[in-house]
Amino acid sequence: LIGFLLLTSIFSFAQSDEEVMNMLTQAAASMQCMNCRFTQQKTMAMLEQPTVAEGLMSYNSPDKMRWEYTSPYSFALVVDGEKITKITDGNEEILDAKSGRMYQGIVSIIMSSATGKKLFDKSMFDVVITNDGEFWKAEMQPKKHNMKRMFAMLTFYFEKASNIISKVEMTEAGGDVTLIQFYDMKINELCD
Repeated sequence: LIGFLLLTSIFSFAQSDEEVMNMLTQAAASMQCMNCRFTQQKTMAMLEQPTVAEGLMSYNSPDKMRWEYTSPYSFALVVDGEKITKITDGNEEILDAKSGRMYQGIVSIIMSSATGKKLFDKSMFDVVITNDGEFWKAEMQPKKHNMKRMFAMLTFYFEKASNIISKVEMTEAGGDVTLIQFYDMKINELCD
């Protein structure tokens, strides 16, 4: 048993970034839908305590997602292909092209972080994969100017047992950090 565990750990350390990225991409490609809860903690230099929000996320392949904050406020973004709808206090607003582009970038990061799909775009990010205990840790440094203005680093944690995203840490260019943790995940259940 000890020999098997040592051999297994040697192979997991020996896997290249490309091999791990391929495994994670394959797991994401097999995902038709995902429903989960999340907590989002934002640490800002100007505040003593982090802000914490909770919510629900649902995703249906290939391009439908609902990202909804349930506490301490009510707000949702609903993505259906190119159409983005913002729902605040029950009022729906379809975003115009200008604000839509800004939200499209945010939604792309959210959708990629939630599903792992289109995550390892080498034209957008320098990616380093490390073995972090029970997680694969993907540190992604933006290459594009617009993305660099928003983020210094995006760090994604994938559970090794399932190769599914577990948490995302977004370090903004100004140093503020947002940590999103996913839980109560239901993968490929109740897809519509």
